[in-house]
Amino acid sequence: MENDTTMPREKQRPVFLTVLCVIAFIHVGMSILMGLIGIITSPELGWFNTTGIFGLFSEGMSHLLGLFWSVIMLILSIIAFLGIIQIWNMMRMGVLVFSIPLFLTIIIPLILMGGSWWILIPNIIVLFFLIFLFALNYERLNKK
Repeated sequence: MENDTTMPREKQRPVFLTVLCVIAFIHVGMSILMGLIGIITSPELGWFNTTGIFGLFSEGMSHLLGLFWSVIMLILSIIAFLGIIQIWNMMRMGVLVFSIPLFLTIIIPLILMGGSWWILIPNIIVLFFLIFLFALNYERLNKK
């Protein structure tokens, strides 16, 4: 007879969660790239003679806000990327590590931009759907 005392297996990642992680990797990766480009092209650093990436979205913002927002977006995106890695490894804590920085990337521009927040609607929709879908899959993750 075989020995039936086997180690408990970790949960397999569902296909839906895998696809959701890949979409989140792409979205957050693009945010990291935009943050880096925004820092490099910011007029405060003087490397390029441009208004920075933030100037593409809002002409009335101060130059300091462009560098400030690029740095904030880069930091929050890196933290969210670490959360996606945790979700990929089926860890529940990753949902919080992913959701909180992305929620802040929605709230901070709304506060800072005042009346021109409508430009961010597509990004807000994508982020809310990602946060919502990861929250729906919270129970499928391991309790690490």
